[in-house]
Amino acid sequence: MVRRAYMMASLEQYFALLINFTVLVIMARILTPGEIGEAVTGLAIAVVAFSAREFVTSEFLIQRGTVDVETLRTALTLQVAVSVMIAAALVALSGLITRFYAAPDLSFFLSLAAVAGVIEALAQPVIALLRREMGFGVLACIRTAVSLTAALFTIVLAALGFGPIAFAWGMLSGSLMLAILAVTCSPFPAAAIFRPGLARWREVLSFGLFKGAALVVERLHETVPQLILGRIASMTSVALYNRSNTLCGIPDRIIMSAFYSMAFPALASRVRDGHDIEKTYLGVLAYLSVLYWPGVLLISLLAPSIVGIVLGPQWTEAVPVVRVLALAAVFWLPVIVTGPLLLALGRNRDAFLASLVSRCLAAGILCTASLYGVMAMALSQFVSLPLQMVVALAFVHRHVRFSLPGLAAALMPSAIVTGFSLVGPVALLAMPGHQEAGLLVFAGAILLAGGGWLAGLLATRHPFLIELQVLLNAGRDRARRLRRFLVASGA
Repeated sequence: MVRRAYMMASLEQYFALLINFTVLVIMARILTPGEIGEAVTGLAIAVVAFSAREFVTSEFLIQRGTVDVETLRTALTLQVAVSVMIAAALVALSGLITRFYAAPDLSFFLSLAAVAGVIEALAQPVIALLRREMGFGVLACIRTAVSLTAALFTIVLAALGFGPIAFAWGMLSGSLMLAILAVTCSPFPAAAIFRPGLARWREVLSFGLFKGAALVVERLHETVPQLILGRIASMTSVALYNRSNTLCGIPDRIIMSAFYSMAFPALASRVRDGHDIEKTYLGVLAYLSVLYWPGVLLISLLAPSIVGIVLGPQWTEAVPVVRVLALAAVFWLPVIVTGPLLLALGRNRDAFLASLVSRCLAAGILCTASLYGVMAMALSQFVSLPLQMVVALAFVHRHVRFSLPGLAAALMPSAIVTGFSLVGPVALLAMPGHQEAGLLVFAGAILLAGGGWLAGLLATRHPFLIELQVLLNAGRDRARRLRRFLVASGA
């Protein structure tokens, strides 16, 4: 069940990554870095504002023993009520924000984002319910349709000359699609859910208090340094940092986001079933590290090719930023596992404190670095990410008594596999005439890295080989079924 859930969540992330990657490539050539920086600033403000509704998060439905209509009504009522209040505040402050950044389009941008946030709230209880039931196939279809809708609106409107506002219209169209599909796929009738109700409000607030605070801190950590950079430096600087972060986050989107979307329900299920949590935790780190570490280090190594292919020649200043951010991302691995694990163990307070401590430290470092420009922010990650890693491991160790030698033993095979995967690309780039950025160099390096990665798995007998064997067997079974079908149909 967990393996299938991860596969469905991964499939969703791959589709989303492909769609967002297409938007990234096209928009980088339609809009200027300054215009993209303005859109990033508007999106960041909206994200921070609407993160406050996590104080009444619908995710309490995932942990609850049973879910009835009254519970869903409470979740929906609180989500919509809080979203409306946030949207009203955002619209009221939009003029002030516009003057602060001297960006005339921001006022209308934030108004559209406010409407999108309210509409999106209608879908949140159903999304949580689908996650509870491990319905990641349905979720993959919903979110893929939403991503496609938002992408098409964004690209078409940008091509028609709407500028940064195209991103806001894309957000609004995606929210509408999400609400429609979520209501359609709800296991409860819409007429029963869409009625005001507050019968379970104490339970919602009890669950959401720490989770909401943790998410607000996380969003502030992610966005405030960029907002400061936009005010002190320029919107172009914001775009450079944001797009560099986006490129470095590709392994995160492929591997970590798929894990995170199903981690809480899957880990909660294992806790309920009495599994060995220490073994599960170390196993998760081993599986994620063998995928994540080679990915981020390859991005650092191939930064000139990646920036040239994805963003185009006007973004060459992003190359050193990408290299530094990707190298620092190696330390990010244990952090993303901490929140879902502590929530699954029922340690909401510790999940909040872990996020609060690490994000506050990181935000302080990043905000200080933002005063000195984009490269200073990138270099500061070599301080902030190791600190977050240490904090995450310390909080997990309170409840999962793993040893440092045990942790090292779980991660060492992944480190060796990562080394194997880098040998080929490094040798290719060291050859005369292969240092230039380009599609052929990139493709050759990826093929060599893949071969080295497989060789490393075999050499270390990495546990991830079991997953490859499962995929191989599944592929063989499907091939046999297809062959029987073709023979039976006379093809």
